[in-house]
Amino acid sequence: MKATLVRLAVAAERVLGRVVLVVVVLRGRRRPLVIPFVGHGSAERVRIGARVVMGHPDAVPADDLAPGPRSRRQVLLASLSRFFTVELPGARIAIRTPAGTEHVRADDEGYVDAVIEQPGLEPGWRTAELTLEDGTGARAEVLVVDPRADVGLVSDVDDTILETGLTRGLAFLRATLLTETADRAPLPGSAALYRALVAPASGVSRPVFYVSTSPWNLHGTLLEFIALRAFPLGPLLLTDWGPGHGNLFRIGAREHKTELITRILHEHPALGLVLVGDTGQLDPEIYAAVAEAHPDRIRAVYVRRPPGRTPRRDAEVRALADRVTALGVPMLAVDDSTEIADHAAAIGLLGPAALPAIRAATTAGGHTGAATATRR
Repeated sequence: MKATLVRLAVAAERVLGRVVLVVVVLRGRRRPLVIPFVGHGSAERVRIGARVVMGHPDAVPADDLAPGPRSRRQVLLASLSRFFTVELPGARIAIRTPAGTEHVRADDEGYVDAVIEQPGLEPGWRTAELTLEDGTGARAEVLVVDPRADVGLVSDVDDTILETGLTRGLAFLRATLLTETADRAPLPGSAALYRALVAPASGVSRPVFYVSTSPWNLHGTLLEFIALRAFPLGPLLLTDWGPGHGNLFRIGAREHKTELITRILHEHPALGLVLVGDTGQLDPEIYAAVAEAHPDRIRAVYVRRPPGRTPRRDAEVRALADRVTALGVPMLAVDDSTEIADHAAAIGLLGPAALPAIRAATTAGGHTGAATATRR
């Protein structure tokens, strides 16, 4: 029954999308637009994503907007506009890297998910050119992981680096729709902790992957938050909200995150992973299952305890942590960034010299640090 409902919902969504697209084209008030996502990969292959939509021809770039606070109504309208997009299904797009140009098509939702073999990109942050047939283009940032890196950081977003209240419905909606990005609060000390974890004393930069069930519509907003709060830049691996993947609303967190972490392990066979999340949803169960399947690859698991948790949930997480730790993979439930930093330093993931700055940032409320994202 559920499978039939999902198929019907997918078909209805596609028909509605085609109708809206025809109306928009006939009105002539929009033009094709490429929204690039942060790409990632290795010297052997990279994964580059984007979405092709119809954009307003007279839209004002965010950097050109008048400075000053916006009203709650203006913030709400801007937030809702991220979700009311008109996608271009099947759009042809050329992806150019030093190795040449590859032509791909967007899917029915306007998404591009291309794997480029032998891209000719050196380790570090690089760019790829994305161009539509009409000449409309964009540049995608691509993280090519250094093969000498020993560890990668995989982090949840909601209630792990960013206070969202995801488990509290009204709080989540208020934070997502009615709060300016510059006013969103990072969890204290988390940015300093992440900067220290990705920049070890060895000098070989470590990658960070942000894995979340937030929709791709929030990709730009989350990148802005990462930049404003001085988190290290990394790929944002999000999901599509809507019918599909056997679900009416979105792919489940367990399936989504497990698949992405497993893919990272496969794409970077020499890379150990540190997994960071929170106990509010299923991160402990997801991370524990990954650690049990790959105990030789997971260096540590840290899950934050958010406000409003129950004694029953604490007990469930403790049982998971005991089971995983017994396999040789330390798993800790923590209350703040200092606890993570102390443990990471004790097992050699973090240099002791980084601890004072993390403690200071945690005590100060997490608002210390540079005003731009750290590019490694």
